[in-house]
Amino acid sequence: MTLDREMLDAFVPEFEAEAVRLAMVRDAAPAQRALDQLRAMAAALGAPSLARMVEDAALALDPLDLPALHRAAEALARQARAVGEAGADVAPVPAAPPPAAAAPPPPAPSLDREILDALAPEFDAACAKLAAAGDEGAAGRALDGLRALAGAAGLASLKLLLDRALPLLDPFDAAGLRDLAAVLASHAALIVAHGEDRPPPAPSTPPVAPLATPAAAALDPEMLAAFTPEFQAGCLRLAAATDEAEAARAADSLRAMAEALGLDSLRTLLAEPPFDATALASHAAAIAIAGQDLPFAPAPTAAKRRVLVVDDSAMMRRLVRETLATDPDFEVVGEAADGVRALAAMRDCQPDLTMLDIEMPELDGIGVMRRWALEGIGQVVIVSSAARPGSATAVEARRLGVAGIVGKPSGALSPDLKQRQGEALLRTARRAAGLPVEAAR
Repeated sequence: MTLDREMLDAFVPEFEAEAVRLAMVRDAAPAQRALDQLRAMAAALGAPSLARMVEDAALALDPLDLPALHRAAEALARQARAVGEAGADVAPVPAAPPPAAAAPPPPAPSLDREILDALAPEFDAACAKLAAAGDEGAAGRALDGLRALAGAAGLASLKLLLDRALPLLDPFDAAGLRDLAAVLASHAALIVAHGEDRPPPAPSTPPVAPLATPAAAALDPEMLAAFTPEFQAGCLRLAAATDEAEAARAADSLRAMAEALGLDSLRTLLAEPPFDATALASHAAAIAIAGQDLPFAPAPTAAKRRVLVVDDSAMMRRLVRETLATDPDFEVVGEAADGVRALAAMRDCQPDLTMLDIEMPELDGIGVMRRWALEGIGQVVIVSSAARPGSATAVEARRLGVAGIVGKPSGALSPDLKQRQGEALLRTARRAAGLPVEAAR
């Protein structure tokens, strides 16, 4: 079936951009959102081949299989390009079959020396950021930058090595990521020295695990059944305490119940004030489900998304900053008035998200995007009247990997942005940052 050419020209870059986002996910929630978007786009175009491929990709969500999802994303982008070139729905383009096991691998093609010389310091700097990462967010940003550099240079061995980072992010393994950063830097230096891609080193053999700590003794079910509602009631009394004396009496009662059952984790939480009644009740419920004492793991604090605002208008920068300030998940960490300063701020601030204007002096937004596509620092949302849907500017921005586009309702200077576009800006920013859109205010 022949498809509408105008719709295809707008569709293909949008679909490819969404497939790229699917290829970069690291957990199930953003993967589900990307697949929902791809499913809706395939249905709107009326391309059954893409719809079937999206459903096949969704099978990798439960249980979550990130390598399979990333391969599916590449196949979806490849199929979208094939549909666009043919002007009609076509049979899926099969991936190239792997070479026969007995056949020797072809020699690696020589790489452009100029590209390698430019890659080396950038890759070393990104490896240093990965080694210094103190949390999952910082490590994720460093890995995104490394993936972008390896992809831009076409270095398959580095991309394979970067796949080893996935199990080191959740739970966060700082030592493992430092070791991986050293391997990446060493292998990149080897590639630069030889002028060609080289086979990645084999994973190191993990050390023999020490003998496991004996499991906690199972608790008597009858005692646990009697303990749980009493302890929960005590937590309610603690939460409702109006003064220190009342809180101390509630804590003493809880401590006595924990000691009666030999629950060391609860005794530790009750060792000294302040007491967190919610954490105590939640941990007691977890013990009741497990039937044994459990180590207490405090809930991780969600890090705010770091945002850079780029616009040549000081008024627009203020309006965007004030709009983002209404959402507690965002923190504006920098501003820039032109594209050259924007690139410097991206390197200095390491933002998770950049809100970028198009029409600026020195270097426009598309020029910034071309550099960003190579450096891969965070996500980018365009905030501009020059990137209207279907325009050449919007198509080029999508091709370069922009995560979203929000128009300025009244042109270059828009004091009505907060009233007329604030909600759209926040929705687009949250989607780009991997946050649930329904939480936007």
